Amino acid sequence: MHETHPVRGVPELLAPAGAPSALIAAVNNGADAVYLGLSDLNARRGAENFDLETLAEGTRFAHLRGARVYLTANVVILPDEMRHAVDLIDSAWAAGVDAVIVQDLGLLRVLRIVLPNVRLHASTQIDAHNVASVRMLAELGCSRVTLARELSVAEISTIARSTDVEVESFIHGSLCYCYSGQCLMSSVIGGRSANRGLCAQPCRLPYTLVRDGAEEIDTNGRYLLSPKDLAGISQLPALVRSGVAALKIEGRMKGPEYVAVVVGVYRAALDRAAADPDRFTVSDDEWELLEEAFNRGFSEAYLAGISDERMMNIGRPNNRGVPIGRVARVSGGVAEIALDRALDAADTIEFWTGRGRFAQRAGELQVRGEACTNVLSGAHVGVVLEGVTSAGDRVFRVANAAMLQFARRSFEGREAIEYRATPVRLGVRIHLGEPLRLTATAGAVIVEAFGPVIEPARTKAVSAEEVAEHVGRVGGSGYVVEECDVDLEHGAGIGYSTLHAVRREALGSLDRERLVPWTDREKRESITVPTTGPRMDSRPGVELVACVGDVAMAQACLDAGADRVLLRVTSADDASLLPVAVTPLLPRVAHEEDVAALLSFCTQDAPAVAGNLGVMREAVVRDTRVSADWPLNIVNPWAAEAVDALGAASLWASHELTASQLTALCVGSPVPVGVVVYGRVELMVAERCVLQNAGGCTRKCDSCEHRIHAWVLRDEKGYEFPVLTDITGRSHVYNAVTLDLARALGDVLATGVSAVRLDFTIEDAAEHARIVSAYRAMLDVALAGGASVAEPIVAPATSGHFFRGVR
Repeated sequence: MHETHPVRGVPELLAPAGAPSALIAAVNNGADAVYLGLSDLNARRGAENFDLETLAEGTRFAHLRGARVYLTANVVILPDEMRHAVDLIDSAWAAGVDAVIVQDLGLLRVLRIVLPNVRLHASTQIDAHNVASVRMLAELGCSRVTLARELSVAEISTIARSTDVEVESFIHGSLCYCYSGQCLMSSVIGGRSANRGLCAQPCRLPYTLVRDGAEEIDTNGRYLLSPKDLAGISQLPALVRSGVAALKIEGRMKGPEYVAVVVGVYRAALDRAAADPDRFTVSDDEWELLEEAFNRGFSEAYLAGISDERMMNIGRPNNRGVPIGRVARVSGGVAEIALDRALDAADTIEFWTGRGRFAQRAGELQVRGEACTNVLSGAHVGVVLEGVTSAGDRVFRVANAAMLQFARRSFEGREAIEYRATPVRLGVRIHLGEPLRLTATAGAVIVEAFGPVIEPARTKAVSAEEVAEHVGRVGGSGYVVEECDVDLEHGAGIGYSTLHAVRREALGSLDRERLVPWTDREKRESITVPTTGPRMDSRPGVELVACVGDVAMAQACLDAGADRVLLRVTSADDASLLPVAVTPLLPRVAHEEDVAALLSFCTQDAPAVAGNLGVMREAVVRDTRVSADWPLNIVNPWAAEAVDALGAASLWASHELTASQLTALCVGSPVPVGVVVYGRVELMVAERCVLQNAGGCTRKCDSCEHRIHAWVLRDEKGYEFPVLTDITGRSHVYNAVTLDLARALGDVLATGVSAVRLDFTIEDAAEHARIVSAYRAMLDVALAGGASVAEPIVAPATSGHFFRGVR
């Protein structure tokens, strides 16, 4: 049983800032912290992002308003990028960031050594979803771990109460179909890696579900991998009680208006949930604001334990807005709409027709022949059409002009509304013959500013009320006057401009004093990244390893010449039935309820392969000889050192490496490195079962009739991606084209790998044997100095990223 810890206080509200304007919007609407990225090495490279100058300005703005700033460095770091990554983070730390969010295990290791003062947060891209993973990340130096989205509130609570490290959970925004950090679909299809911040969102594209190679399933929608957006606002009381340290809003690719609206709603709701959780409710107005800001439909999804059709929107992959009515009739290019909501001429509306959808600005509105700029709910309004629609078609608003304009008031102009303005107490002393003195106090920081010597008034003496009014003009400064004490001698005269100047000087001094904890930092003149290298003088011989899905195939591969066989297992499998000659391949998804069963496959001095950090660590504790699998995204020698330090005996390299990058990994790794050279690369693993789209789901995955059929997802280009579901109901989506590096086997061996692996999925027993036998022969020839074959052993085939790499 895990040791439990006290529940923490009100969670931090963490908001996205894809641009400087979004940072201001987030802070001014109540965010406790923001997360943002520089132009490279972050998971949203398509956002406007920040440079070092705007980053420094942003951290100054946030800190003066009591908010924190976290830098995202949440991508894998290729071998030749480590020095640049560390230098970039050092510059960002000097610019004032409060923490750095990291995915790459090697970068975590290097930062802990080289920049030990930098606070580290583990990215959700690391895919932590059990207690052991969170504890292990704490060992690597992380102060906070952003959990996988696929956890329920109860699971979050278990982790939060079982670890000393802070945990963070997503509360609102877009959901990926696949576990974060585990999706290779965009990478393999087009070279745009999600692990490098350039996901092309193939989960938002249309697919056809096909059974047994021919039957196309009627799914009532084609966006089969497109989830609704997460909206966990109703779960706030439970999350507050769970002990989670921070609640994170997704949306660095969205505009500042979106950030302003969503942060404002969640700020108010979180405060109510913390103050009185038992009576907490979400108002209709709050739901409407969230819907108007952006929505693909909303779901509490995994927070509420939902992973079925209720979390999906297979009919539409983008913003659906809010319904405002239906077309009553069409005449002369004008649609008459029966309104269920008010409409403004500046709104953007979308017509959902039988032939598709089209959007337009509402434009001039007509009511009974009269032009209007806005019309109330319940009326019939005429709109001049820019497309073709018919009576009965639904109409949605996808941009609410009034709401957007109101949102802009919080981040545009000097008089922007500020939720987080810092309370300041002002004290003014105006005595004849003494210099004007203004004292400004914010928290424990006190400063003074002085003006000219006070003289008797030449005309009208200044009043205490006038002094308070003029020194209290602090709009746009980040302060709000909490108290103003005026010590005024009768008959004194002072100009208003002088009061303004001294107030500006005082607040400027107050700013500088309050920023000292960050401005005292300096960028290092030079940084030495630690070197890496192998522990052994010579590598062992190269093994041929086969990875299979059942025991019969394992034996076929051993008979055909494999040196070793990995068998994919799940928490529902019986460890006692594992053949002695077979190594268990433990799944990369291992929720807390799965861990104990998976560890039953891990025995002293026996081998195992683990793609989950926590399971790997727990297996090492049991003295199992563990190999770190490729889902851990090991792409550089420092990441290899990290898993070595955690007890891994060897590792399997990421699929996303070129030959030269793989060579750098092998040369610098302290443990042997293997690489997958054949198979349909697993592109996605997901809690949501794709086969539920075929209907008739009984939630009994072990006896599901759908699983006996062969299934593929066919895209618009005709490529077919095999889909398998395991006994736990999780979906596994594989590449449409088989990886086959037979023609490059000599180049593969030249990188220094100690093992080559064949990953089998949908092949039959004969194909297992044929492929293993062919690779056995090719490997023996290559090791003897012979040439590689001229043709792949399967067709069609791909060389993956071995030559082209990722962006």
